[in-house]
Amino acid sequence: MRSLVLRTLRWADATELQRWLDGLSGPWARNPVVWTETLPYPSEDPRADRLRRRTATRPLAPGDGPAVRVCLLTYADHVQDLVVGARPEVLDEGGLGSLACLLAAEPSESGPVSLPEPVEEGGGEPAERLSLDWASGTCAGPGTRESLTVLLGSGGGAATLVAALATALARRTGGDAPHLTLRRPGEVDGDLTRKDSATTVRPAGPGSVSAAEEALAAASWTSGPVPTYDVELRLPAPPATVDRLSAAGLRLLLRTAPASAVLAFRLDIEAEAHVLSCDYAADLVAREAMETLLAEVARYVSGEPERAASLTGGEVAVDATIHGLVAARAEERPDAAAVTAPDGDLTYRQLDRRADAIGHALRSRGIGPGDRVGVCLRRGAELVAALLGVLKSGAAYVPLDPSYPEDRLRYLAQDAGLSLVLAHEHHPAFAGCPHLVPPPAAEDVPAVCKDAAPGDPAYVIYTSGSTGRPKGVVVEHRNFAALLAGTREEFGFGGSDVWTFFHSFAFDFSVWEIWGCLATGGRLVVVPEDVARVPEEFRELLHSQRVTVLNQTPSAFVQLLSTETAGASALDVRLLMFGGEPLDSRTLLPWFDAHPEDRCRVVNMYGITETTVHCTWTDLTRRDALAGSRSIGVALPGWALHVLDPYGRPLPPGVPGEIHVGGAGVARCYHGRPGLTAQRFRPDHLSGIPGARLYRSGDRGRLRHDGRLEHLGRLDGQVKVRGYRIELDEIRNRLLEAAEVRAAAVVLRHRGEAGDAHLDAYVVSPGADPAAVRAHLERTLPTYMVPSTLTVVDRLPVTGNGKLDTARLPEPGQPVEAAPAAPAWQAPEPGTPDLAARIAQVWHDVLGTTVGPDDNFFLTGGNSLLAIRVMVRLRDQGVTDAPVRMLYRHPTVRRLTEALTAP
Repeated sequence: MRSLVLRTLRWADATELQRWLDGLSGPWARNPVVWTETLPYPSEDPRADRLRRRTATRPLAPGDGPAVRVCLLTYADHVQDLVVGARPEVLDEGGLGSLACLLAAEPSESGPVSLPEPVEEGGGEPAERLSLDWASGTCAGPGTRESLTVLLGSGGGAATLVAALATALARRTGGDAPHLTLRRPGEVDGDLTRKDSATTVRPAGPGSVSAAEEALAAASWTSGPVPTYDVELRLPAPPATVDRLSAAGLRLLLRTAPASAVLAFRLDIEAEAHVLSCDYAADLVAREAMETLLAEVARYVSGEPERAASLTGGEVAVDATIHGLVAARAEERPDAAAVTAPDGDLTYRQLDRRADAIGHALRSRGIGPGDRVGVCLRRGAELVAALLGVLKSGAAYVPLDPSYPEDRLRYLAQDAGLSLVLAHEHHPAFAGCPHLVPPPAAEDVPAVCKDAAPGDPAYVIYTSGSTGRPKGVVVEHRNFAALLAGTREEFGFGGSDVWTFFHSFAFDFSVWEIWGCLATGGRLVVVPEDVARVPEEFRELLHSQRVTVLNQTPSAFVQLLSTETAGASALDVRLLMFGGEPLDSRTLLPWFDAHPEDRCRVVNMYGITETTVHCTWTDLTRRDALAGSRSIGVALPGWALHVLDPYGRPLPPGVPGEIHVGGAGVARCYHGRPGLTAQRFRPDHLSGIPGARLYRSGDRGRLRHDGRLEHLGRLDGQVKVRGYRIELDEIRNRLLEAAEVRAAAVVLRHRGEAGDAHLDAYVVSPGADPAAVRAHLERTLPTYMVPSTLTVVDRLPVTGNGKLDTARLPEPGQPVEAAPAAPAWQAPEPGTPDLAARIAQVWHDVLGTTVGPDDNFFLTGGNSLLAIRVMVRLRDQGVTDAPVRMLYRHPTVRRLTEALTAP
């Protein structure tokens, strides 16, 4: 079956669709059927995506059944999708697209339609999702149409005007430049491809006006006086999945139903002035977006220079080092509490002396500026002192999380070229590298750090690499000093604040937590790893320690939200800051219920390791949460953000492009990767500052007309799972290293009742042991990068151009690690005969998959977030009030049931 998914342009009615379909004629129109489904969730819910996929791939009944099927899906947010399917022997791709677009536009007004003749039987095509994405701002209600007109002046002929329009439109399609066809009046119903009635212009190269003008000038008809032109937009054939209205669809709407067209342009050539008018669907395209488009066309025609659309945060002072900032706080308040941790508390004086002892020991080993020192210690006060001691020695620290697999630690140590490792015991991964146990504080150790400078590297944090290996980002002291200078006054950080050290110190969010606190005189509360995994215990720590500044990734915060119950302890948090991954602002509503905006300020921050943790900020309110805002705000002082097209040109507000970051936070380089550094850290051609650079983020975004930035996801295969940045290609390359694996793919999916993120791996591995493949991953990757499932397939499906077709990958199989042999399933003790069934049902609801009595929760797609949801659900049903750690200790239905019924 061939199928296509199209978002409706008008509110559709199933009865009207069926009536219109019944009126069609042709050898392909055999008993077309329309069926409807109304869903209780919004159109962007992960369940909606799964339903569209299932509907699009459901085969048509064989025999004399319908040759065409139309399904109208209506969601809770009053959005509708049409899923149109047809037998490949009756409608080819173009015919199916024509039919779908007519249905989505307004079939009752479309009139007679001539669809293509039957085609030869062929294979089906993957479904494609079509929508209009370059609009921004507030759109009107369904069916509303508006018009705009711009005066273009008398300079230039038709060639210049149309080429300018082609260029402006090309920048908004996100791919190849569009075709523009000029038609003479009265030829709307003619053959649009006939050379004697229409001429097509396609901007060449970067889409310059001059290149398109040269192509148009060669057309013979331009020599005669033609007073009025209708302009039709035609896009090249889209890929299998696009995020804008399809080329064929937009062309068809303009051709057959002008009243329903998304965009319809009219160009009037007059002696005094040329006029460009646009009639557009105001419910799909914001007025601000159209005003920007027409203004851009006028600017091209007049020859005005491009105005950079960017966010600039102003100037900041950056002449400081991290340890110098902390030392200043120690001098001001030496007896104030600096660190609270399970392994001991430290005042600022004690922290400073202990760091001096470590720095002195490193200097006695010859460590100084230009060296890199690995730190492999458990989270605690000693770790904080060790990091500060490395900085005082003049070296840069390289975080080595002890929970990482041996192979990954070995690679990081070798790639970083470590001069020494701070650790309590010799680790096989650091063979050949000098080792030092952090010494205790000493009264007679002189202060060090005299040789360190703001331009020296402070740390090297490794992020996931698309080449299959992590890459180290070298960040200088002055980068962080700029971050502090740009945020301290806005957020009022000071000595009365209490921060948490919650995240892994190998994750750059920890840089903000540790040094943001200690450089402003606050108290840093180290959260033990086992407490961080149990939200009830974490909340109690926040309460007992009277934490005022809480930093969270959205995934971690969802766990904490589960503790917002009627009897929950009150918190002193005055500032809740998000970072590390995209935030769905709708999840904040329960927090606003318990913590009004006048008591707790909620801030969303966007940033990248290569631009020093954060580079934008925005306050979030209940209103933003209700609206589901995707705004990441404005630039921090000292930072500049630009949305650029593939040729490095600024894009106007409302137009998606790649986010580029410049300013004081841009890191030095990738360690030992000059080629990659040159590729991602580009000269800043927009600031006019000699030596300034821009970092190509790989993130997709757009500037709003109110001057704020929206984050629209990744442009490449990089994803974020529970705050960790992961290159899917790194996992794929590790899979390909395993014996017998011929091909591999890794995809990110959202499943379960809340659409939680999971990594699913697929391998072509005849004869291989899947458990051995998983064991290989666990030896070479940290836990957060090991896929939840691993499925063996005969082949990986591909699209027509040979790329992986993720839409046709099968649903993940059962976990590859077989459960240990167990005796036959026994019912629980009398009195709780349905306990196991109730537990299994809750697992099924949360995981979105069937589980057996001996399936390991954490090998069937489960994670810490879902574990919390399982135990909360069981508690709400009155099954048990056991803590979440019970599931960690008993991760199967059988074992959990037995544990809960044990005397």
